[in-house]
Amino acid sequence: MPLSGTSWVRGRSPARRTVDSPADGEAQRWHPAWFVLVTLGAIACVLVIVLPERSVAWLIDYEGVAIAALVVFAIAGLRMPPGARAIWWALWAFQVLTFTGEAVYDAQHDDSAPTSIPPLASALYLSAYIAAFVALILLIRLAHPGRDREAWIDAGIVAIAAASILGTLIVAPAMTNQFDPGIETVVALVYPLLDLGVLAVMIWLLFGSVRLNPVLALLTAAFTFYLAADLLYEYRLVNGLTDRTWVWREAMYLAAVILIVAAATAPGADRIAHPTSATMRRATPIRLVALVAAVLTVPALLAFAVWSGRDGSAKLLAIASVLVIGLGLWRTRILLTTIEQQQRLNELVLDSAGDGIIGLAPDGTVVFVNMAARRILRCREEDVVERNFHDVAHHQHPDGTPYPWSDCPTRELIAQGKSGALTNSTYIRRDGVHIPVDVIITPMLAGDVVAGAVMLFRDISERAAIEEMKSQFIAIISHELRTPLTSIKGSLQLLDAGVVGPVTGEQQQLLTMAVNNTDRLRKLVDDILDVERLDAGRMPLRPEPVNALSLAHQAIEGIEGAAQSAGIAVRVQSPSPESTLVVDVDPHRMLQVLANLLGNAIKFSERDSTVSVDVSRAGPSVTIAVADHGRGIPADRLASVFERFGQVESGDARRQGGTGLGLAIAKELVTRSGGTLDVTSTVGVGSTFTVTLPARPGGPAEEPTDLRPPTEG
Repeated sequence: MPLSGTSWVRGRSPARRTVDSPADGEAQRWHPAWFVLVTLGAIACVLVIVLPERSVAWLIDYEGVAIAALVVFAIAGLRMPPGARAIWWALWAFQVLTFTGEAVYDAQHDDSAPTSIPPLASALYLSAYIAAFVALILLIRLAHPGRDREAWIDAGIVAIAAASILGTLIVAPAMTNQFDPGIETVVALVYPLLDLGVLAVMIWLLFGSVRLNPVLALLTAAFTFYLAADLLYEYRLVNGLTDRTWVWREAMYLAAVILIVAAATAPGADRIAHPTSATMRRATPIRLVALVAAVLTVPALLAFAVWSGRDGSAKLLAIASVLVIGLGLWRTRILLTTIEQQQRLNELVLDSAGDGIIGLAPDGTVVFVNMAARRILRCREEDVVERNFHDVAHHQHPDGTPYPWSDCPTRELIAQGKSGALTNSTYIRRDGVHIPVDVIITPMLAGDVVAGAVMLFRDISERAAIEEMKSQFIAIISHELRTPLTSIKGSLQLLDAGVVGPVTGEQQQLLTMAVNNTDRLRKLVDDILDVERLDAGRMPLRPEPVNALSLAHQAIEGIEGAAQSAGIAVRVQSPSPESTLVVDVDPHRMLQVLANLLGNAIKFSERDSTVSVDVSRAGPSVTIAVADHGRGIPADRLASVFERFGQVESGDARRQGGTGLGLAIAKELVTRSGGTLDVTSTVGVGSTFTVTLPARPGGPAEEPTDLRPPTEG
């Protein structure tokens, strides 16, 4: 069982034998003890090379580590769940048979016949490969990894390349050297071919995995070392190398043992029979590099064989070259088909979007355009692609004046590599119709380099038409309401004045209530009209030099009656000289703002308290601060007081008589006047609304003596 799969993992029971799901396996971690054991195994492999061959220390190191590894492997196999147990026991049998065959070979090998392998050792070796192929068949049957054709093709290409290398360096020289190609030589050459078959299957398993599986990678490395050891043995026979190469062969065998045991004790070994996913794994860069190297290797070996006059090898390598090039072309075709399918899918996704999507190069040239963009602009793809989009759809202002590319905000956003939104922009169709659009531009960055931008735009013609209908409806209804309201208020005032007869006390109370509610309704209509005009841009401001202190005094005069009725004193003060308090504003609209702020301060102040108005110069700005000593505004409600129909409490509109539009209108008017309107408040202490306006550099101020502020709301 993996070192991180049972008792060596904190928080898990050692007795647990159930098969973990793939999701559970992702929570497993590599235990430090695993790395310690693998490191000790690597040191043992190095000692096999360093220590004197066949010495006591060498035998203890080589055979002792191998036996210990097999014992650890057996323990791990016993703790495996049923699904994986057969696979690992077959691999354990492969290692035991291989190691036993090595021991028999060392005991019975005759140095006088270097090509001979003792029959018992050969039987053990061949039995070991039977166990290895049984393990692989079980793994393929249970795990179903990579049954896609790409994995088969890739494994075939690598296997053919490896077989070509093997045949060129080992098999061909062995068949032509001084050794008699008897049964011993034939049997000796079978082993690398068997290793090659195992390696090909392991490569297929790796390529077919959805993600890189450390267990399969370790198994592949183990069989790679087995193959390398056999190749070294065969190369030694062919080239007559010294016996020192035998030590390297033993070290490779021990490394293979260590790696296969490491695989059995690695996280995920108990789930080796569970497929990670049914999704086909795409080609990775490392995989592609391996395929390219394999495809180039076989023709290179063919050229070497032809150049050196090895006609027999050249024929076989020619066949291998045809196979590997054919598989490579097939694999290339699959990759190109996959790319085309992905491109088609991307096009379908883009064309399915309801908004126009356009890709722009850094100079504004259109790279791609989706179906929605072509439909909105009433154009074909060739009318837009490879042209500057500004010249196609944004080449003039709505009034017909030239609109150069250098002034286009799209160019600036692309140049700066910034995202931005352009609301209420206008595009021009091929038939000359102007289309209102909302645009969002997002840069395409390749690292720190701006590679272009993606422009998304939406036709808001319907929304604009609906907004226009709504504005017209509100304007018509509001205007139609003002006439009967004026008539109703006049009639009520005549009744209240006793023109048609005396009024009793109860009647007087009802008339007063009716007059007040008529005023409220009239104020609501006026506010709705103001909001509609602000939204539609039909409320022109006529700025002129005005003294802010004079504005404050006139606003106070306008609400003086309401302040006296509420028992509120209003005080104005200015620590700055009047000559420094000149601002350029529309006096009528600014009085509307101050009247609203003072009206709210009076309504929400306690009786017998004071509302103060402070007018001062602060650097390049003039501030008008209206402070009350009322209940204050909670911190979580400060941001909503300037919203339309916003109320601090839900019952304020009913109790205080406000419309909920006054502050929203005031903020919009101040903003359009080039200033700001802010609020600070402390619950239980009071609130301060501050109007900040840019001060006029100099010049006389006109006194707005003939203006009367609107009724406070």
